[in-house]
Amino acid sequence: MAASGSPLTIFTGFVPGVGEVSGTGFVFNQRPNRVAGEPCRASGGPKEQWLNPRAFTLNGFALGTFGSAGRGICEGPGTFQVDLALYKNVQLGRRLRAQLRFEVFNAFNHDQFLGLDTTMDPLSVTLDAPLESASKVIDSQLPLSFGQVTKVRDPRQAQFGLKFIF
Repeated sequence: MAASGSPLTIFTGFVPGVGEVSGTGFVFNQRPNRVAGEPCRASGGPKEQWLNPRAFTLNGFALGTFGSAGRGICEGPGTFQVDLALYKNVQLGRRLRAQLRFEVFNAFNHDQFLGLDTTMDPLSVTLDAPLESASKVIDSQLPLSFGQVTKVRDPRQAQFGLKFIF
């Protein structure tokens, strides 16, 4: 089984001390600004870091507007899994057979990433003025977990079986 990854949308979530910054009316439906020239996919570093944190920012985000990061702009982790099975049928009598089975799931032990942290809940933000008169974010600090894989499928598994057929 092989499949490409699903499209991902990056959200900002709740900004401490500011709340909902884009004016959408939903705290968890805000998008950050996209940094031009930076790829969505992280390169180098640990393989669990799927998204590039430098590709998105709240710095320069104008309060009450929508960020420039569009819907589904990044591709999530794909799936590649090979399952193998060996069967041997043995006749035990006129009406009785046995089947010896050996099965391997995820035979090549390929990483199968499932969950991904796509919400940029900043740890802190600095505004250009006090909150009542602020117009934009001038600095923000992202959590280290942004863009990292949160769940994986099972690693390689093998099983033996014996089946009687009568």
